Amino acid sequence: MPKVKRKTKAKSKGGIFSRFRDYISQYMTAAAAGVTVVAIGLAALFWAGGYFGLLGEQVSRMTNAGAVAMGMDVRRVTAKGLDNTQRNDILDAVGPVIGSSIFHFDPHAARARVENLGWVRVAAVSRLWPNSVHVSIRERRPAAVWQMSGTLHLIDENGVVIAEEISDAEYTNLPLIVGAGAPATANEILRALRKEPALWGAATALVRVGDRRWNMRLQKGGDVKFPETDISNAVRDLARLHDAYGILDRELEYVDLRDPENLIYREAGADETIAG
Repeated sequence: MPKVKRKTKAKSKGGIFSRFRDYISQYMTAAAAGVTVVAIGLAALFWAGGYFGLLGEQVSRMTNAGAVAMGMDVRRVTAKGLDNTQRNDILDAVGPVIGSSIFHFDPHAARARVENLGWVRVAAVSRLWPNSVHVSIRERRPAAVWQMSGTLHLIDENGVVIAEEISDAEYTNLPLIVGAGAPATANEILRALRKEPALWGAATALVRVGDRRWNMRLQKGGDVKFPETDISNAVRDLARLHDAYGILDRELEYVDLRDPENLIYREAGADETIAG
């Protein structure tokens, strides 16, 4: 019987090369991991030592110097809309920008500082290339003088303090409001009284009572006591009564408008009150 010779598998010719690739791959992976660890370690060291901050400052100085060398340094600050606001206050709010790079100037931060000025209601701050900064503002409109603890302050219609500690000779044409909480709540009664000039002409001040309601102090003495709510209707009722009977031309102790059904007043020196 003839012998059958078994076939043998040929050894792969690529075996040695495959092992070499595996070795190189493992080496590269280990090397990459080592580099990553070293990089993280160096970054942590630089961060702890403040080197990144120093590098940033150095770059900032270099870019600032470059911009200045190219003529892009701030050389002037212009302003528009200044009626009561002082130019020096605007310059102080913008900051010491003259001579510095226009690229480093932050108009948003400058606008926030400008809008913190008492007279400024809203502001716009912009860079005008290559070397100017422009500020445009809209000012608040004075609405009243607020007296608190003997000190006078100028406020706008929203109760925002425009100017602190003004003199009693200033803004004498404006209504005087008195007491805690007066600025935040005066707008409603001031609007109502502006429609009735005869009433305001008879008054010297509006006094906030318990931070709940208003009294109107009269030039001839006495008070008008307004209700806590529905002030506009109370002002109209008082105006009609004054037009018909000239009640505010009299010497009064008070006029009480707190009862929606009845108007009560007492003349100075009288023994009884009168309901109208």
